[in-house]
Amino acid sequence: MSARIGLDQTVEPTPGDVIETDLRVRSGHSGMHGVKYEPGAVRQVCSNGMMAFVADQQYEQTHGEEFQPGLAMHAVDAVVEGTDQVEQRLEEAQKRTLRNQDEALLILQDLGIDRYLENPTADLVTAVNEQAEDVEEPSLYDTFNAATYALTHLAEDDIPQYQLDTGYEQAAELLEYGDGIPSARILGENAVRRRANELIEDPDAEEYWEGETEAVRDLMEEYEIQA
Repeated sequence: MSARIGLDQTVEPTPGDVIETDLRVRSGHSGMHGVKYEPGAVRQVCSNGMMAFVADQQYEQTHGEEFQPGLAMHAVDAVVEGTDQVEQRLEEAQKRTLRNQDEALLILQDLGIDRYLENPTADLVTAVNEQAEDVEEPSLYDTFNAATYALTHLAEDDIPQYQLDTGYEQAAELLEYGDGIPSARILGENAVRRRANELIEDPDAEEYWEGETEAVRDLMEEYEIQA
């Protein structure tokens, strides 16, 4: 079971795009944890499910431990004190752009967002088109919003919430790397390299979309990846 608690803290990385920081509380469903507190945020323009993008601010209590009410207090402090950090990360994520839409789609597939969708490629294209300010050169922020849009609006109906929560955490990798934002180049290059290896090792592998092999080849040339 999970619940969100709003704390009246907001950031606005771009005019009109108001984001409310909040706290998600989850009780254990798999036996791995008893209670988990995760600072995160929700876009007011669309409940996209932005969450857990400050991975080092996660507070967890296992089933075998005595109840620790102090964890909740630390989690609340993390939300309140981390608002400036969140705003800085989101602004920086808007500045880090990918080479094209194909690269954004490969990254989203590489993160595993496709696993939650009935029509993975079509749904991811829809999500990028809906969320990217510049579809031809989407930013990390655009790509993150596309991931959470897909999970919120396009995921299969029978997927339980705890699995979607895992999807949101996977999407959060677009906004967190240590204490900062990941490199768009490294994310893209890694996704292209892995997908290229899949296509090379399995000649019968189906393309994600028509013309994907050529798109991957073009990106390999840009990154100087040897086949």
